Amino acid sequence: MTAPGERFPGFARATLLIALDNGGINRGRSEAQMKRELRDWMAKQPAEILPPIDAWLSGLHPRDLETVCCGEASEAAALLATAPPFTDQMLNSYFDEVC
Repeated sequence: MTAPGERFPGFARATLLIALDNGGINRGRSEAQMKRELRDWMAKQPAEILPPIDAWLSGLHPRDLETVCCGEASEAAALLATAPPFTDQMLNSYFDEVC
């Protein structure tokens, strides 16, 4: 099975930032385990939603990606206003269900 970082590198980077910022990678949960769980979670998501979200996340400046994933809510919301539909929902869903 293709790793999420290979197929959706922008989404994989975003979820890694979220996991690092929120303790989703720690002594009891390695980055490799996080990536396996991400792969399983992504397989359950609607296939048509991820490509435009990934393209948008991949096009962000690293500072903006960090703001979207880990930054202050109003700054993140300003950036997300230009995102494809369901971007915020998908990132929050990852946090709630996997992270």
